[in-house]
Amino acid sequence: MLQPNVLLGLDLGASKVAAVIAVQDGEESIKVTGASLESPQGGIRQGEITDINITVAAITRAVVDAMRMAGQTRLDGIMVSVDGIQFQGVNLRDSVTISSADRVITPHDCERVMEQATNACKLAKEEAVLHKIPQIYHIKGQREIKNPVNMIGDTLEAEVRIIVAPTPVLENIKRALELSGLQGAKLWYSPLASAKAVLSREDLENGAVIVDIGDQLTHVGVFIRGALFHSAVIPIGGAHFTKDIEIIKCVGGINVAEKIKRGHGTVLPDYVPEEDMIELEVEERQESRRGIAEVLQARAKQLLELVYREIDQGGGVDEGHGGVHLVGGVHLVGGGALIPHLPFLAQSIFGERSRVVLGKVFGLQGLHQFVANPHYTNALGAVKLLSEEMGETTTKQRRMNRLGDWLRNLF
Repeated sequence: MLQPNVLLGLDLGASKVAAVIAVQDGEESIKVTGASLESPQGGIRQGEITDINITVAAITRAVVDAMRMAGQTRLDGIMVSVDGIQFQGVNLRDSVTISSADRVITPHDCERVMEQATNACKLAKEEAVLHKIPQIYHIKGQREIKNPVNMIGDTLEAEVRIIVAPTPVLENIKRALELSGLQGAKLWYSPLASAKAVLSREDLENGAVIVDIGDQLTHVGVFIRGALFHSAVIPIGGAHFTKDIEIIKCVGGINVAEKIKRGHGTVLPDYVPEEDMIELEVEERQESRRGIAEVLQARAKQLLELVYREIDQGGGVDEGHGGVHLVGGVHLVGGGALIPHLPFLAQSIFGERSRVVLGKVFGLQGLHQFVANPHYTNALGAVKLLSEEMGETTTKQRRMNRLGDWLRNLF
């Protein structure tokens, strides 16, 4: 009997290091058994490591605490969600000739056309390539093929999206993981991890958007026909909302502003009675809750309008101008998405073509307080990605074992 796999999903953010431990028992069941949040204390800024020792300490604490909670002493796989201000994506297109006599397309042909498209890209030559994501394939006389393997064609054309980042950024992330004792960890682009956590297959196929509002950055991923077609990083996050409150209202410091944002904040000032006041104990005065809401709304509108622009650029907003109707919806995730009424404001900006919802993780069992916590979304998505990958390997191994048994019985 195969031993259940113990999986670690890790998310490296500017304000948190999130670790999730899950047990994969069989091909379908994934049970979260431990989790932990730690602050990198300034060791990570906008996705880049600025103090590796502080970052290593935070990663180590998060993983140790999560494993202790889970009662585990080993790991069978590690997946790490990463992103940053210098991560970029670009769409490419190229084609190759099918040279075999039978003209049957093989997995090698798919790899060949993706490699050729990547090699022709100047950006890929200057940066490190994190992902090569096939979007859609075409053969002569037939377009928009999801998987051309075993089909017949004279040429194979591929539309590909690559994700790149400066080599030192990725190397230092890997170095921090190694110093934390996490050798063999795989890096995964955070919009892909978020999508795996909250988007169903139907959402992905029908067109959907991930908007991950972190502390310093907001990541956007536009998915069409099941693949990532556009991604972007917006240099605005939850910390900007907090700073706005302190700068404009002078409530007594960033910590006080953060408490006000969490305890009294909303992005819909018209829903706040004019007489609602907030007691500022340090300042010994009151502040209008509606005034706070107006500050938050201004920043939220700025962010959401930039998100709308990125969705539009990805072909997902206006059906009348070459876009597509995003039936799968716009899913807000991350700690910054918890500001009350943000989905309502987003809906008014994005219009009726796409529903806006708070993203909810699905497909995981176990500790609900972590599975339902937006701060863990990317780490949970990393666990699901790793489980899927390891499940495919386990399935292949079982097939080989059955084949071996059949051959032994035969002879």
